[in-house]
Amino acid sequence: NLRRKAVVSTQSTGAEVESAFFSLISMIQLLSQVDQIEETSKKLSNAIVADTTSERLPLKSRLLSQQFNCYQPSLRSTYVLLVNVLKLVVETGQLRLVTLDINQISEWMTKWKCDVQEQRDVYRLLHEAFSAIQQGEKAIQALVRLLKLFSENEGVEAKSDAHICVISHIAHPKIFVMDHLLDLHPIRALDGQLSHELLQIFVDGDLNDYIEFYNNNVDFVEKLAVTHEENLRKMRLLTLASMAQDCNEIEFSQLGEKLNLAEEDLEPFVIEAIGSGLIKGKINEPEGKISISSTINRTFKDPQWLFIKNKLEMWQKNLVIIQESMRKGHFAVPIGGG
Repeated sequence: NLRRKAVVSTQSTGAEVESAFFSLISMIQLLSQVDQIEETSKKLSNAIVADTTSERLPLKSRLLSQQFNCYQPSLRSTYVLLVNVLKLVVETGQLRLVTLDINQISEWMTKWKCDVQEQRDVYRLLHEAFSAIQQGEKAIQALVRLLKLFSENEGVEAKSDAHICVISHIAHPKIFVMDHLLDLHPIRALDGQLSHELLQIFVDGDLNDYIEFYNNNVDFVEKLAVTHEENLRKMRLLTLASMAQDCNEIEFSQLGEKLNLAEEDLEPFVIEAIGSGLIKGKINEPEGKISISSTINRTFKDPQWLFIKNKLEMWQKNLVIIQESMRKGHFAVPIGGG
């Protein structure tokens, strides 16, 4: 009876179905017991999903989205509604009337007291849903959260997800720092496989390391969801970032040799690197070099922590000097010039 009311008949128009649907939702919300509301809303949601009529996909999407938005996120049954909405997004490649915020959904799952498997199911669906609507960065965020839910002993269970995660990071044109992936247990489970070796190169290797890997594993690279040319572009940018960490200036001749770029391609490449935020600096064209003011850290290990520690200690000493100067009514030059 509930399913008949939810789907109505094949002769009903979309407007008629939606009208009946809203009436049904209103009736459900008048139920006196919370558990009755939750159980009935789950049945209604599942009834909508059970309708496999392809022509009704847009209508199903509207109905599920409207139902999801009508219920309090605090209700445990909203988990079922969310799962069904995500499945429909994956199926249709469209997101209607619902905002998918990963942090908010994470908070909801805490309120719902979801177990680990339920959380995994949602994050995997979020990854698939964001991928279906071409929101690659959010898809990657959902996938990383999924992998964090696997312990050391369970890492091997998510090796396929880990492989997708690695390639997604490598393929994304705006992601350059990937060392955090190496701490995830499913990523560690890939150790000894080509995808893990390739990740290691993108974490701390250089262009020559990648070219050697490609020459030894052409078939593997050519089957990835990212082209060899795209990998070359990113590895050139990452190699420049590593070079910039060790010096304040880089000669164009040195850069061309290291990156295997012709002289006429160097300036556009450096402009791209600066525009991407990978390095900060300026081109000194008369002298044929780049002046570097800062660059990203491809890895964050003991040397980077020591640098921050030293910076904080210097700032602390400067504050003491400034406070003492203000107390005495005169000015002292801070350590390190500021």
